[in-house]
Amino acid sequence: MRLSAFQQQRICQNASRFFGEMTHVWLFGSRVDDAKRGGDIDLYIEPENQNLSELAMAKLKFLRALHAELGEQKIDVVLRVGETELPVYQIAKNTGIALQ
Repeated sequence: MRLSAFQQQRICQNASRFFGEMTHVWLFGSRVDDAKRGGDIDLYIEPENQNLSELAMAKLKFLRALHAELGEQKIDVVLRVGETELPVYQIAKNTGIALQ
């Protein structure tokens, strides 16, 4: 996995802060592969809070906090909302790494 311990910590702490303590986060995409270089940070998040209007603002605050702490880089966030099982959710969980 191509994230430092500091980056992992900041991602998880901010996810808990903005989406709720019981939020789960996975890193997926090219950053999972140690052999690759570059690439954006792709995050799949299962938020504790499922209120749609609150989630929109939480996502913006989450990204703003990460950019302030990790520097300007491309960060993509996929939020699981509701009970519908989209293919991207399964791909992210099956190919990704859970962050703690």
